[in-house]
Amino acid sequence: MAGIMRVEDWHTAAGFLSSAESVVTTNVLGPIRLIAAFIDHLRTRPDATIVTVSSGLAFTPLKATPSYNASKAAIHMLSESIRLQLADTPVKVVELVPPAVRTSLLPGQENSDFAMPMEDYLAGVITLLQQQPDANEIHVDRVKFLRYAEVRGEYDQVVATLNAADPHGK
Repeated sequence: MAGIMRVEDWHTAAGFLSSAESVVTTNVLGPIRLIAAFIDHLRTRPDATIVTVSSGLAFTPLKATPSYNASKAAIHMLSESIRLQLADTPVKVVELVPPAVRTSLLPGQENSDFAMPMEDYLAGVITLLQQQPDANEIHVDRVKFLRYAEVRGEYDQVVATLNAADPHGK
């Protein structure tokens, strides 16, 4: 699945519009187009899976990346919706919900102590896929802080904590 993340300043259109359009095109339309390219074939297979990638930021926003947060929330809801539509087919829909991972998604993130090492994330995902073959969402422990903040009644505190630690915030 596709993903770009950009720091945006929404105080003026010049601070975000071009970036927001790129993020939505890549992060939302990219996966939609990819699924469209394969869905007819996948429906003919006896056991097929579409794997989408949202983010913990789909559930708890990072103030510096509004379009990214929104795009990943859209992927979450897209995953939920197409899972319902495809329930009568052999196509399964699984959503990966990663935390911050040490990648080059944002400058400096690949060396961030805040981000999870890629190897640890991948090992966790593989383990969860093996242990929970029928799961609709895959969350390593580290993302549950964001994913379930609202359920725990801690949404405001988690938003504040996340954004206090945000090195890109303004």
